[in-house]
Amino acid sequence: MPAVRVNVSLPESTYSELKKEVPLRERSRFIATAIKRLIKERQKERLAVEYREAANEMEETYRDLEGTLSDGL
Repeated sequence: MPAVRVNVSLPESTYSELKKEVPLRERSRFIATAIKRLIKERQKERLAVEYREAANEMEETYRDLEGTLSDGL
């Protein structure tokens, strides 16, 4: 996959930990993997919210229909 060069700013403490934990030639891959994981987590959270909203809408529609049916249409 083609790579794009980017410039980001990190807190010094974060960069210091990154240097200690990840060898120089593995940092780009490490950061890319971390970003992918966080994006996937955010997408899952957003999807969960959307599912809950849809479920609430369906429940409300069901209650409305139930009331209509009990009124004899």
